[in-house]
Amino acid sequence: MGFIKKIFNNNTVYNESLINWTMMDGIDNMTDIIDKSKNSTLIIFKHSTRCGISGSILRKFEKKVSINLTDKKLFYFLNVIKHRDVSNEIEKRFSVRHESPQVLIVKNNEVIKHDSHYSILDIELADF
Repeated sequence: MGFIKKIFNNNTVYNESLINWTMMDGIDNMTDIIDKSKNSTLIIFKHSTRCGISGSILRKFEKKVSINLTDKKLFYFLNVIKHRDVSNEIEKRFSVRHESPQVLIVKNNEVIKHDSHYSILDIELADF
């Protein structure tokens, strides 16, 4: 299996992924996911497969988060190269400028926290 296919196949973020991510792969899918924020806290990780920093932060974020995973938070993954339309719709819907990597925390259909690049690692999910 090729390196890129192995890392970013259709079923997982990459083979060693520490979080059970749900993929965001379309506008309809995004709308359904955001609706879940009425009952749960959503964490959306926007990732660029073309950016080494994004890959590094993704792995560090997963290591940090996997230690304290709770079932009250739902984790979603958006490949911004493959699904830029979804990223654009998120930007429009929440008035949060697109960046990558970027984490958005969504509760009650609102972004309650967002950060990008290395600041992602400073987010304490327990606070939400």
